[in-house]
Amino acid sequence: MPVQPLTFMQAADMRRKLPSAVRTARIVSVADGFQLLATLVNESGDWTLTSPGGIADTFPDLGRLQAFATTVLGGQPLPVVLHPANQSPVQHLIA
Repeated sequence: MPVQPLTFMQAADMRRKLPSAVRTARIVSVADGFQLLATLVNESGDWTLTSPGGIADTFPDLGRLQAFATTVLGGQPLPVVLHPANQSPVQHLIA
């Protein structure tokens, strides 16, 4: 099966990149779920994984986002950064 490109956004910019273009990735908690932030080859700053077409960038289920990301990004566990209320971010490595 051919490798499908993933869609990433940064502000109003959108990029479709193959998973091999992801240098680093982490999952962060946000007010309404979880986002996957990635640094991409030949791009600056963090890019947010979105659904195709940029419709949604927040995923309500950490387990499913992590399973998807682990599968498409080569089976490596991703760091997960959780932001508990009124506390500084806590980083966990989810295997």
